Amino acid sequence: MDLQSPTDGPPIADMTGQGLTKGLGVFSLGLGLAEVAAPCAIARLIGADERGATPVILRALGAREIAHGIGIFARPRSVWTRLAGDLLDLAFVGWQLGNRRNNRTRLLATVGALLGVGAFDVLAAVRMQRSQFGEPVTSLMTINRSPDEVYARWRDFSRLPDFMRYLESVTVLDDRRSHWVATLGGAPVEWDAEITGDLPGRSIAWRSVTPGIPLRGRVTFDAAPGGRGTEVCVDIRTAPMMKLFTRAEVNGDLRRFKQVLETGEVVASDASSVRGMHAAQPAPEGVVR
Repeated sequence: MDLQSPTDGPPIADMTGQGLTKGLGVFSLGLGLAEVAAPCAIARLIGADERGATPVILRALGAREIAHGIGIFARPRSVWTRLAGDLLDLAFVGWQLGNRRNNRTRLLATVGALLGVGAFDVLAAVRMQRSQFGEPVTSLMTINRSPDEVYARWRDFSRLPDFMRYLESVTVLDDRRSHWVATLGGAPVEWDAEITGDLPGRSIAWRSVTPGIPLRGRVTFDAAPGGRGTEVCVDIRTAPMMKLFTRAEVNGDLRRFKQVLETGEVVASDASSVRGMHAAQPAPEGVVR
Protein backbone atom coordinates (compact mmCIF):
# COMPACT_ATOMS: atom_id res chain seq x y z
CA MET A 1 0.00 0.00 0.00
CA ASP A 2 1.35 3.40 -0.91
CA LEU A 3 1.16 5.81 1.96
CA GLN A 4 -0.84 8.92 1.20
CA SER A 5 -0.09 12.16 2.92
CA PRO A 6 -2.83 13.29 5.30
CA THR A 7 -2.70 16.66 3.58
CA ASP A 8 -2.94 15.35 -0.01
CA GLY A 9 -5.32 17.38 -2.14
CA PRO A 10 -6.18 21.07 -2.04
CA PRO A 11 -8.22 22.49 0.82
CA ILE A 12 -11.81 23.47 0.05
CA ALA A 13 -11.99 26.95 1.53
CA ASP A 14 -12.41 26.54 5.28
CA MET A 15 -14.88 23.66 4.96
CA THR A 16 -12.31 20.91 5.46
CA GLY A 17 -11.71 18.40 8.19
CA GLN A 18 -13.55 19.25 11.36
CA GLY A 19 -15.05 22.42 9.85
CA LEU A 20 -16.91 20.44 7.20
CA THR A 21 -17.91 17.80 9.75
CA LYS A 22 -19.38 20.39 12.12
CA GLY A 23 -21.21 21.99 9.21
CA LEU A 24 -22.83 18.64 8.45
CA GLY A 25 -23.69 18.31 12.14
CA VAL A 26 -25.55 21.64 12.03
CA PHE A 27 -27.28 20.54 8.81
CA SER A 28 -28.40 17.28 10.48
CA LEU A 29 -29.82 19.13 13.47
CA GLY A 30 -31.65 21.66 11.30
CA LEU A 31 -33.11 19.09 8.93
CA GLY A 32 -34.03 16.75 11.75
CA LEU A 33 -35.87 19.44 13.69
CA ALA A 34 -37.77 20.47 10.55
CA GLU A 35 -38.80 16.87 9.80
CA VAL A 36 -39.95 16.30 13.37
CA ALA A 37 -41.78 19.63 13.74
CA ALA A 38 -43.33 19.93 10.26
CA PRO A 39 -43.31 16.59 8.43
CA CYS A 40 -46.24 17.53 6.18
CA ALA A 41 -44.50 20.70 5.01
CA ILE A 42 -41.32 18.73 4.30
CA ALA A 43 -43.37 16.15 2.38
CA ARG A 44 -44.88 18.86 0.16
CA LEU A 45 -41.44 20.42 -0.33
CA ILE A 46 -39.89 17.21 -1.67
CA GLY A 47 -42.97 16.30 -3.71
CA ALA A 48 -44.28 13.43 -1.54
CA ASP A 49 -47.87 12.69 -0.59
CA GLU A 50 -48.36 14.06 2.92
CA ARG A 51 -51.09 11.55 3.74
CA GLY A 52 -50.79 8.05 5.14
CA ALA A 53 -47.58 6.90 6.75
CA THR A 54 -45.39 9.62 5.22
CA PRO A 55 -45.49 12.05 8.21
CA VAL A 56 -44.67 9.23 10.63
CA ILE A 57 -41.73 8.09 8.52
CA LEU A 58 -40.43 11.65 8.13
CA ARG A 59 -40.59 12.16 11.89
CA ALA A 60 -38.56 8.97 12.37
CA LEU A 61 -36.02 10.11 9.78
CA GLY A 62 -35.90 13.50 11.53
CA ALA A 63 -35.21 11.88 14.89
CA ARG A 64 -32.38 9.99 13.26
CA GLU A 65 -30.93 13.19 11.79
CA ILE A 66 -31.04 14.86 15.22
CA ALA A 67 -29.20 11.89 16.72
CA HIS A 68 -26.59 12.13 13.96
CA GLY A 69 -26.12 15.84 14.59
CA ILE A 70 -25.64 15.37 18.33
CA GLY A 71 -23.34 12.41 17.69
CA ILE A 72 -21.15 14.40 15.31
CA PHE A 73 -20.59 17.18 17.86
CA ALA A 74 -19.89 14.63 20.61
CA ARG A 75 -17.60 12.50 18.46
CA PRO A 76 -16.71 14.02 15.06
CA ARG A 77 -15.58 10.72 13.60
CA SER A 78 -19.17 9.46 13.87
CA VAL A 79 -19.78 11.38 10.62
CA TRP A 80 -19.46 7.94 9.00
CA THR A 81 -22.91 7.09 10.40
CA ARG A 82 -24.44 9.75 8.18
CA LEU A 83 -23.67 7.58 5.15
CA ALA A 84 -26.10 4.91 6.42
CA GLY A 85 -28.67 7.66 6.96
CA ASP A 86 -28.18 8.85 3.38
CA LEU A 87 -29.07 5.37 2.14
CA LEU A 88 -32.25 5.37 4.24
CA ASP A 89 -33.25 8.76 2.86
CA LEU A 90 -32.66 7.58 -0.71
CA ALA A 91 -34.70 4.43 -0.03
CA PHE A 92 -37.60 6.55 1.29
CA VAL A 93 -37.56 8.85 -1.75
CA GLY A 94 -37.29 5.84 -4.06
CA TRP A 95 -40.37 4.38 -2.40
CA GLN A 96 -42.21 7.66 -2.91
CA LEU A 97 -41.35 7.61 -6.62
CA GLY A 98 -43.58 4.57 -6.97
CA ASN A 99 -46.64 6.59 -5.91
CA ARG A 100 -48.25 8.22 -8.93
CA ARG A 101 -49.86 10.91 -6.76
CA ASN A 102 -46.43 12.33 -5.94
CA ASN A 103 -44.57 15.05 -7.82
CA ARG A 104 -41.84 13.07 -9.61
CA THR A 105 -40.00 16.22 -10.69
CA ARG A 106 -39.55 17.35 -7.08
CA LEU A 107 -38.71 13.84 -5.92
CA LEU A 108 -35.99 13.49 -8.57
CA ALA A 109 -34.61 16.87 -7.52
CA THR A 110 -34.60 15.57 -3.94
CA VAL A 111 -32.61 12.52 -5.09
CA GLY A 112 -30.04 14.87 -6.63
CA ALA A 113 -29.84 16.88 -3.42
CA LEU A 114 -29.40 13.71 -1.35
CA LEU A 115 -26.60 12.53 -3.62
CA GLY A 116 -24.90 15.91 -3.20
CA VAL A 117 -25.18 15.74 0.58
CA GLY A 118 -23.89 12.18 0.44
CA ALA A 119 -20.82 13.36 -1.46
CA PHE A 120 -20.11 15.91 1.29
CA ASP A 121 -20.58 13.17 3.89
CA VAL A 122 -17.99 11.00 2.14
CA LEU A 123 -15.61 13.96 1.84
CA ALA A 124 -16.00 14.82 5.52
CA ALA A 125 -15.50 11.20 6.58
CA VAL A 126 -12.33 10.87 4.51
CA ARG A 127 -10.91 14.17 5.75
CA MET A 128 -11.68 13.26 9.35
CA GLN A 129 -9.84 9.99 8.82
CA ARG A 130 -6.85 11.80 7.36
CA SER A 131 -6.88 14.44 10.11
CA GLN A 132 -5.91 11.74 12.61
CA PHE A 133 -2.44 11.84 11.11
CA GLY A 134 0.00 14.69 11.52
CA GLU A 135 2.92 15.62 9.30
CA PRO A 136 4.92 12.58 8.16
CA VAL A 137 8.18 11.76 9.92
CA THR A 138 10.74 10.81 7.28
CA SER A 139 14.37 9.77 7.67
CA LEU A 140 17.02 8.48 5.26
CA MET A 141 20.19 6.49 5.96
CA THR A 142 22.78 4.75 3.75
CA ILE A 143 23.86 1.35 5.08
CA ASN A 144 26.83 -0.57 3.67
CA ARG A 145 24.90 -3.77 3.08
CA SER A 146 22.83 -5.14 0.17
CA PRO A 147 19.11 -4.30 -0.07
CA ASP A 148 18.20 -7.97 0.45
CA GLU A 149 20.25 -8.18 3.64
CA VAL A 150 18.90 -4.92 5.04
CA TYR A 151 15.33 -5.87 4.17
CA ALA A 152 15.66 -9.30 5.81
CA ARG A 153 16.98 -7.77 9.05
CA TRP A 154 14.17 -5.19 9.24
CA ARG A 155 11.54 -7.77 8.29
CA ASP A 156 12.44 -9.72 11.44
CA PHE A 157 10.07 -7.61 13.53
CA SER A 158 10.83 -9.43 16.79
CA ARG A 159 14.36 -7.97 16.65
CA LEU A 160 13.32 -4.36 16.05
CA PRO A 161 13.65 -3.54 19.79
CA ASP A 162 17.41 -4.18 19.35
CA PHE A 163 17.74 -0.71 17.84
CA MET A 164 14.35 0.98 18.47
CA ARG A 165 14.81 1.93 22.11
CA TYR A 166 11.17 2.92 22.77
CA LEU A 167 10.01 -0.59 21.82
CA GLU A 168 9.72 -3.14 24.59
CA SER A 169 8.75 -6.06 22.37
CA VAL A 170 7.24 -7.05 19.04
CA THR A 171 5.43 -10.39 18.93
CA VAL A 172 4.85 -11.84 15.47
CA LEU A 173 1.32 -13.34 15.35
CA ASP A 174 1.33 -14.61 11.76
CA ASP A 175 2.70 -13.70 8.33
CA ARG A 176 0.95 -10.32 8.33
CA ARG A 177 0.04 -9.43 11.92
CA SER A 178 2.14 -8.51 14.95
CA HIS A 179 1.65 -7.13 18.47
CA TRP A 180 3.77 -4.15 19.54
CA VAL A 181 4.55 -2.91 23.05
CA ALA A 182 6.28 0.45 23.51
CA THR A 183 6.87 3.02 26.23
CA LEU A 184 5.33 6.46 25.78
CA GLY A 185 5.90 9.05 28.50
CA GLY A 186 6.84 6.31 30.94
CA ALA A 187 3.59 4.40 30.29
CA PRO A 188 3.20 1.25 28.18
CA VAL A 189 1.39 1.54 24.88
CA GLU A 190 0.26 -1.53 22.94
CA TRP A 191 -1.20 -2.01 19.49
CA ASP A 192 -1.68 -4.63 16.82
CA ALA A 193 -0.29 -3.99 13.36
CA GLU A 194 -0.77 -5.56 9.98
CA ILE A 195 1.44 -5.55 6.91
CA THR A 196 -0.26 -3.72 4.05
CA GLY A 197 2.52 -4.08 1.49
CA ASP A 198 5.56 -6.34 1.31
CA LEU A 199 8.00 -6.40 -1.61
CA PRO A 200 11.03 -8.52 -0.57
CA GLY A 201 14.24 -6.56 -0.86
CA ARG A 202 12.35 -3.38 -1.78
CA SER A 203 9.78 -2.17 0.76
CA ILE A 204 7.54 -2.96 3.74
CA ALA A 205 4.38 -1.04 4.66
CA TRP A 206 2.26 -1.48 7.78
CA ARG A 207 -0.54 0.11 9.79
CA SER A 208 -2.05 -0.14 13.24
CA VAL A 209 -5.38 -1.97 13.46
CA THR A 210 -5.97 -0.98 17.09
CA PRO A 211 -8.74 1.63 17.54
CA GLY A 212 -7.47 4.91 18.96
CA ILE A 213 -3.88 4.43 17.78
CA PRO A 214 -3.64 5.90 14.27
CA LEU A 215 -0.24 4.77 13.01
CA ARG A 216 1.09 3.69 9.67
CA GLY A 217 4.47 3.56 8.06
CA ARG A 218 6.61 2.43 5.18
CA VAL A 219 10.30 1.64 4.80
CA THR A 220 12.00 1.31 1.42
CA PHE A 221 15.33 -0.27 0.52
CA ASP A 222 17.02 1.08 -2.62
CA ALA A 223 20.50 0.33 -3.94
CA ALA A 224 22.76 3.31 -3.19
CA PRO A 225 24.65 4.90 -6.10
CA GLY A 226 28.19 3.74 -6.68
CA GLY A 227 27.69 0.40 -4.95
CA ARG A 228 27.71 2.04 -1.53
CA GLY A 229 25.10 -0.31 -0.11
CA THR A 230 21.43 0.49 0.55
CA GLU A 231 19.51 3.71 1.02
CA VAL A 232 16.90 3.06 3.72
CA CYS A 233 14.00 5.53 3.85
CA VAL A 234 11.50 5.40 6.74
CA ASP A 235 8.18 7.25 6.47
CA ILE A 236 5.94 7.16 9.57
CA ARG A 237 2.58 8.86 9.99
CA THR A 238 0.74 9.11 13.28
CA ALA A 239 -1.50 11.40 15.31
CA PRO A 240 -0.05 14.87 16.01
CA MET A 241 -0.40 14.34 19.76
CA MET A 242 1.33 10.96 19.71
CA LYS A 243 4.97 11.85 20.39
CA LEU A 244 6.20 8.27 20.24
CA PHE A 245 7.72 8.92 16.82
CA THR A 246 9.69 12.12 16.27
CA ARG A 247 12.19 12.91 13.57
CA ALA A 248 15.07 12.76 16.05
CA GLU A 249 13.87 9.39 17.34
CA VAL A 250 13.55 7.90 13.87
CA ASN A 251 16.97 9.28 12.92
CA GLY A 252 18.36 7.56 16.02
CA ASP A 253 16.62 4.32 15.05
CA LEU A 254 18.29 4.33 11.64
CA ARG A 255 21.69 5.25 13.09
CA ARG A 256 21.49 2.30 15.50
CA PHE A 257 20.17 0.05 12.72
CA LYS A 258 23.19 0.98 10.62
CA GLN A 259 25.52 0.12 13.50
CA VAL A 260 23.86 -3.25 14.06
CA LEU A 261 24.22 -4.23 10.40
CA GLU A 262 27.70 -2.85 9.83
CA THR A 263 29.36 -3.65 13.17
CA GLY A 264 27.06 -6.22 14.77
CA GLU A 265 26.24 -4.04 17.79
CA VAL A 266 25.07 -0.60 18.89
CA VAL A 267 28.06 1.53 19.84
CA ALA A 268 27.32 4.41 22.24
CA SER A 269 29.23 7.01 24.21
CA ASP A 270 29.05 7.08 27.99
CA ALA A 271 28.53 10.86 27.93
CA SER A 272 25.01 10.52 29.29
CA SER A 273 25.88 7.94 31.98
CA VAL A 274 29.02 9.47 33.53
CA ARG A 275 28.95 12.97 35.03
CA GLY A 276 31.76 15.49 34.90
CA MET A 277 34.62 15.94 32.45
CA HIS A 278 36.05 12.68 31.16
CA ALA A 279 37.47 11.14 28.02
CA ALA A 280 34.89 9.80 25.59
CA GLN A 281 34.62 6.04 25.65
CA PRO A 282 32.03 3.36 24.88
CA ALA A 283 29.16 3.08 27.33
CA PRO A 284 29.26 0.27 29.92
CA GLU A 285 28.40 -3.15 28.54
CA GLY A 286 24.68 -3.65 28.10
CA VAL A 287 23.88 0.08 28.00
CA VAL A 288 22.30 1.26 24.76
CA ARG A 289 21.92 4.98 24.07
